[in-house]
Amino acid sequence: MDLEQKIQLLERDLREQVKNWERFFSGGLRVPPEVERARFAQRLRSLAEQGFNRRADQFRVEQLQHRFMTYSQNWERMLREREEGRSVRPEGVGSHVTHPQVEEANGPTLTSVESAGGGSLYDRYVSAKRQLGLDVRLNRLEFDRQLEQQRAELQQKLGREVQFEVRVEDGKVKLAARKIRRRESAR
Repeated sequence: MDLEQKIQLLERDLREQVKNWERFFSGGLRVPPEVERARFAQRLRSLAEQGFNRRADQFRVEQLQHRFMTYSQNWERMLREREEGRSVRPEGVGSHVTHPQVEEANGPTLTSVESAGGGSLYDRYVSAKRQLGLDVRLNRLEFDRQLEQQRAELQQKLGREVQFEVRVEDGKVKLAARKIRRRESAR
């Protein structure tokens, strides 16, 4: 088998890998296709280690390696999220979870501290991040600690109590502080 055929075979096998992983994450396969991925990685590695007569062949193999590595990193992340219970299934795949609506950039506030029945500020922050497909890197304790530190600094600076609200601006989830008016703080 010549080099061109080997490259074409690996490209076809990578497409098959992607399909198998998609089937796994959608619930069509019970076990992640790790064995197949390891075999593919070994075949790709052995092909990459051989010498190339043409620069174009070397480029195609390097591109294949890059695509495979990117897919592998995404699969690892998705597996980790699934194991930690942070996985969100796509709509229509066995889950009927409703997500809050995320406002457009520079639109009205998504939620605020004072919202009735909206859950804690951390819960709304996490929900907004997940709605945008972003990772949540802070646990509740760290979030609360940083929030209280910022609150104390702002209250000292402004000489007034502040409250925080979750905002979505420019595709990012932000915590915005605002001063509490005197009549609000008297309640």
